[in-house]
Amino acid sequence: MLVYTDNTDYAEAILDKKLNWRNIRKKSLNKNIQSLAEKLIKNNTFFMGEINRKGNWKHFFILEFALTSQYDTLIKISQSEPELPGGILCLAGSGKYFHGFKNRPWETLPGNIHLSAYLSPNQEIEYFAGGFIILSAVSVIQTIDSIKELTGRASIKWVNDIVINSKKVCGVLAHTQIMGDIITGAVLGIGLNVETTPLITPRRFNQVAASLFDFVAEKNDFSQKIILDRLVTILDDNYQQLLKNKYLNLLNIYQDRSYVIGKRVRVFTDTSTEQSEEIAQGKVTGIGDNLGLLIEGLDHPITSGRIVIEDQINH
Repeated sequence: MLVYTDNTDYAEAILDKKLNWRNIRKKSLNKNIQSLAEKLIKNNTFFMGEINRKGNWKHFFILEFALTSQYDTLIKISQSEPELPGGILCLAGSGKYFHGFKNRPWETLPGNIHLSAYLSPNQEIEYFAGGFIILSAVSVIQTIDSIKELTGRASIKWVNDIVINSKKVCGVLAHTQIMGDIITGAVLGIGLNVETTPLITPRRFNQVAASLFDFVAEKNDFSQKIILDRLVTILDDNYQQLLKNKYLNLLNIYQDRSYVIGKRVRVFTDTSTEQSEEIAQGKVTGIGDNLGLLIEGLDHPITSGRIVIEDQINH
């Protein structure tokens, strides 16, 4: 895997490896990777190294500070450069203009993981609309499960939040590109609070925030670099499941770790403001194959919206 960075000390600390770095210019890169480097890295010259890593990941951009959302950049470049190779990871220690679902602000803080990935399946994938959200969410859940010292259990708040003890520790995003029945590309975004808790004012739709650090009793063997290494490994393993049309295996985990199944919720229209209208309420009985929310008494699944657990409405 080729690694690109403008700060070798930071990259080596993140990877926990010493690399043999070469100082290179952007124009010396493959054209498609060059286009991405132009948008991600400010300087004309930067550093490239290589590490041995099995699996899908071929390119890894690591920046201590990103001037723009790497998730948005991957979407734009993959749309303009159809030959962009899959297997690209982008990590920022912190940065500007990062966001959550529907461009809601996401605070980027040092010590946390702000990871984006580009995949190019170039094949049909079952239930692709929800498949890549599930891929990201389940991979985060399994990564958190690997922390032996964790004092809480992670679960998934429909549709794309990861919570521990009702506190949000992660949000995931996914964008797919389709040509006919073929998924030509997918961009994933994962914002995982590892060591630092963002200061977020709780509102109707905002969970109280937390970091994994808050739930780890013994912190000696716990760090951002350990969690990152596990996450990219698990993400790749689960992607292979998706390529083999084993979507339902991932969906079963998503359903099993649901935060909302069995709870009474109110569902509101998904707008960029707090001025949302209620569209449904009731007990959640399940989550469908396409990630539709199944509510007792409704004859159709809810496919979009923002939910509030009833006992949290007045808190």
